[in-house]
Amino acid sequence: MHKRSLFETQPRQAELCPKCGAALQLKQGKKGLFLGCTAYPACDYLKPLQQSESKILKVLPQACPQCGNPLVLRQGHYGMFIGCSHFPECHYIVHEQAENEAPSAESVPCPSCGSGQLVARRGRQGKVFYACDRFPQCRFNLPHKPERCACPKCGYSLSFQRQDGDYQCCNKACRHQFHLE
Repeated sequence: MHKRSLFETQPRQAELCPKCGAALQLKQGKKGLFLGCTAYPACDYLKPLQQSESKILKVLPQACPQCGNPLVLRQGHYGMFIGCSHFPECHYIVHEQAENEAPSAESVPCPSCGSGQLVARRGRQGKVFYACDRFPQCRFNLPHKPERCACPKCGYSLSFQRQDGDYQCCNKACRHQFHLE
């Protein structure tokens, strides 16, 4: 009887591309390992080897409007979201605007470029921040909701309301705190 070494490679049946029938080969990308078609660029099929980065937190009683399977609450790379339980076959995601992202009646122009508007965006950890809608040409951003309220010290046109009710200048060089009557 022949003993196999732990580090000995085992013959493996080549997986075939479901699009064109060519062999798939192991490749390295910026998101990790994946199987890609050897007929690339004629065939662009790829199959990720790692599962999705989101964890299922809770199965919800509602059904997916696209495929009828149950919806699930997931914790993903950008925070919690609701999506179909049969991902990646079904890509349905609930896009609900949060209360703190409600569109304001007045738009705030970007003080950096002058031609863009400041819009609410969601960051990597799910936290809301405000940035110019002309990104990547303009990279201006603020961690708090800006208001058109000029700073009495430096005259900067934007400030934000703090939790204690006072205002603070959005100018990073000033950061003056003041109270409005």
